[in-house]
Amino acid sequence: MKTVYIESELAADLDRVWHLMQLPATFLYLCRGLFGVPALRRRSEPMQAGERGAGWLMAFHALPAYRHTIEVLSVDDATHTIRTHEYGGRIRSWNHTLRAEAVGPGRCRYSDTIEIDAGWFTDLVALGAAGIFRYRHRRWHKLIRIQATRQTPNTRAAFPPR
Repeated sequence: MKTVYIESELAADLDRVWHLMQLPATFLYLCRGLFGVPALRRRSEPMQAGERGAGWLMAFHALPAYRHTIEVLSVDDATHTIRTHEYGGRIRSWNHTLRAEAVGPGRCRYSDTIEIDAGWFTDLVALGAAGIFRYRHRRWHKLIRIQATRQTPNTRAAFPPR
């Protein structure tokens, strides 16, 4: 088991980030360019504890990488934390904790903690995960900047195409 931890301070209030964290459209936007999950394209409802789903992860939106399964363990409004258990392909276990906390007026800290077990491939998968999550955090900053200039915070239109 290996743990990857990435955090960023975002120029957005906690309620805004917490709302975005729960939307499949946010996940798809943050990963755009690296991979896609066709099963989530039409999904608009927020994540709910107890949900479980599986679908193809498409590398660079074109190449089927592997079937990925996700189970949402908890969505905690009090601690602004989402916990998932995921697996697929070489990954035996990918336990992901997403968390947001206020750090000042109009600012919050967002973090991802991923505990990875991929057998012999754990170190390689953890290295890849660190790169993916650094990319995702850059996309978080971009999303917050773009949405700050728009008036459609709760709709798909709030997500820029690239």
